[in-house]
Amino acid sequence: MNNEKHLSEDDLILFALQFLSAEQMQEARQHVAECAECRTGIGKLQGDLVAYAMTAEVEAPPAQAKDRLMRQIAKEPKTVLAPAPIASAAISGTAGATVSGSGTGAEVPRSAPAQTEGMFASRQGRILPMESHDEHKPRRAAWVLAWTGWAAAAGCAFVAGLQMHQREQLQNSMAEQQTRLEETSRRAVHAQDALETLTAANAQQVALHLAVATPKGAHGAVPTVPSPVAMAAYLADKGALVFVATHMTPVAEGKTYELWLLPADGKSPIPAGTFKPDAEGSASVVMPELPKGVPAKGFGVTVENDGGSSTPTLPIVMAGT
Repeated sequence: MNNEKHLSEDDLILFALQFLSAEQMQEARQHVAECAECRTGIGKLQGDLVAYAMTAEVEAPPAQAKDRLMRQIAKEPKTVLAPAPIASAAISGTAGATVSGSGTGAEVPRSAPAQTEGMFASRQGRILPMESHDEHKPRRAAWVLAWTGWAAAAGCAFVAGLQMHQREQLQNSMAEQQTRLEETSRRAVHAQDALETLTAANAQQVALHLAVATPKGAHGAVPTVPSPVAMAAYLADKGALVFVATHMTPVAEGKTYELWLLPADGKSPIPAGTFKPDAEGSASVVMPELPKGVPAKGFGVTVENDGGSSTPTLPIVMAGT
């Protein structure tokens, strides 16, 4: 038993498994009763043992491993103490006793058998503790084998959990990459459609200008600020539209520009998307959702509340046919 302030880690494990000798168990109980830190350590060990016992199936080790372990235990040196010396008083008490034999007159102590028995008894008394110590070795070996099985099961569970976590991470990464690839493909198709709309020979090209004449400055001077202009390319059979504007003035907070398709048959204008110009006055509407096969007489732009409207709010600030 460890004589330090706290029980050693090995003693804690042996105490939790009830593998200490009776005397050591008693000393350990007395120490644990007074030491909160050791009680906490034993509680954790016992909790681990219960968890391992409930989650892991203990398997018997291979016969070769057990044989190697038992051979190693057999190689450990065993100390055999010499018999206790015969007391001088017993020798002097039997010095005068003789037994007639073959006439040689040799003296043999009468108490020799008793002394011999005492020697054997003494030997047995001294050897017994060694034999009792050896009795713990099979129990210690069984503990080692059982603990090895628990450790192996715990290791397998840890590796399996790690592999599962890595598999989940890989699946999440693959799903994220797939989403990005699909988004990139969608944008590529969108850009290709926009390019075909702009370059198609049969695309309807419409220029939009301010619907209200720009007021002149003092003495009839023309303002130096460029007027807003825009261009729309439209394929009626595909419902494809690309709108680009420049020199647009900012809108008030809570407002937005909205583009309208004006059908050639005179029906109600069709909303074609909202937009707000950037700091340089540029804006665009690319491939909004429009019905296919609707010929356009022209296009118009109005100012609406954020989110747009289903019907245009007058006045129309830009128009083109």
